[in-house]
Amino acid sequence: MITLNTRYFCSTIFLYFNPFPREGLKRLGFMLLLLAFSTMFFNTVQTPAYASPFELACDDGKAGYGWSDFYPSGAAVLFSPPSAGWRITAVKIHAACILKGPASLFYIQIWDAGLNTKYSEPLLFNRVFKNATLDWYTIRLPNIVVTGDFYVVIIPMFTLDGPQLWISVDNNPPFSNTSLIMNVDRHTPLFHMNATSGKPGDFMIRVMGEPAPTLPELRLASVEFNDEETVMVFNYPGEVKNAWARLTRVNGDPVECRVSREGWSITVRVNETGLLNVLVETAGGDVVGAGLRINASLRTRFKTLSTNYTALQEFSEVLRRMVETLETENENLRTQVRDANYATSILQNQVWRLMENNTRLERQTAELSMSIDRLRLENNLLLILLSVAVAALLLTVTVRRLRVGKWAG
Repeated sequence: MITLNTRYFCSTIFLYFNPFPREGLKRLGFMLLLLAFSTMFFNTVQTPAYASPFELACDDGKAGYGWSDFYPSGAAVLFSPPSAGWRITAVKIHAACILKGPASLFYIQIWDAGLNTKYSEPLLFNRVFKNATLDWYTIRLPNIVVTGDFYVVIIPMFTLDGPQLWISVDNNPPFSNTSLIMNVDRHTPLFHMNATSGKPGDFMIRVMGEPAPTLPELRLASVEFNDEETVMVFNYPGEVKNAWARLTRVNGDPVECRVSREGWSITVRVNETGLLNVLVETAGGDVVGAGLRINASLRTRFKTLSTNYTALQEFSEVLRRMVETLETENENLRTQVRDANYATSILQNQVWRLMENNTRLERQTAELSMSIDRLRLENNLLLILLSVAVAALLLTVTVRRLRVGKWAG
């Protein structure tokens, strides 16, 4: 962090007349702010719905020293507007700028309470500041509408050989505890300048604005990557007069982006990485913004996914051919199974017929066996009878012979 003591920085000293005690000035300013807002709120019949813009401030108007730093550091002040919707018409900065070197840019940004960019604009130093003059400088904004608390962030883009912007810091207590030094690249706080810090203070950054109706949010609907660019589609549910987008590169350089509209859809095409700020102008002239960080890692992941997708496609084609081959083989197997089933059916019929024939043969065999047994029995009887007959014949012959012998003797 670079600091500059304003007592030694500039020969011209901005003097303030303060009839009130220093500690009570902020309280008085806050009471006057509440009184102004309550008057506007409770007299809606006699006065317009949105009166002239008035100022939100967190400092007491007395600068103690000047602050600046290299990118990506930025001075941030948190504001809590007195209404849910707030229209920012201008930002006031108490600062001094040494104009030297080639013309270059600094940034003014509006963040929401979640540290998301709602508005970002690069500005030329020599278009805003007088050389080496400590004073209040007013930067007009195009009616930025925010909801709830918001931050105003000034990025001085400090360089050794170019313009050097020094933002005044009020280091007189009491402190509002709303000033921070931010890392604007990562959107994270680097240092809280509250009363308990080692170096408390309030950046002398103020906001001009007025209550506004709460507008719909500009929301990211889809993101598509290809080899050449990143395509994002945002949706805004309302009438849009104009839309534009700007990318802030990692080194802080701004790049205008291509934008197209179709109905509620706003398409933004980006072929670089950085912080994207998309803005739409409503029919009533208000501006609503949204921020999105496009990291190189996203495109790397996309290329990896694209490579994997191509590999999966090739593998899918191989699997498809394998499936087709298997389907053909399966059809052949089905045909073979169908033929085998047909053959099995034929064989089964033949088996049934054979079984029937076998049963019939078994019955015939049983009948024949019974016939054989009967014949065997008959044959045995005949043999017995034959043996008896033969024995009787032999006996008869023998008897006859004995008789003949007796008669002959």
